[in-house]
Amino acid sequence: MTLHPEVARLSQTLEAMTALLKLHGNEEWAEQIERCRSNIARSDYYGVERLLRLYGGMGSLNDVVLQAAGSAPAEANSRFDALRSSAWEQAQSLARHQSRL
Repeated sequence: MTLHPEVARLSQTLEAMTALLKLHGNEEWAEQIERCRSNIARSDYYGVERLLRLYGGMGSLNDVVLQAAGSAPAEANSRFDALRSSAWEQAQSLARHQSRL
């Protein structure tokens, strides 16, 4: 099945986020993002809803800081922050589109 380009792009963004999280030992967040990605890759809108909920409140995805050997590597965190922001924007766009259907 061919995914809509916006859906495919979000799936790729989430895949990159998952890889970075795993690389820095954050398996719990990697698993949560991967579940969202898996739903989204199957064109299941629940993945978008679930992803957007991960951004809210204390201890949310917004609070994640990647760690390596007790420090926060600036380059990795900058990349993760860009991916996290992009995923938010992409998911918001899909949510707006869904609400118009």
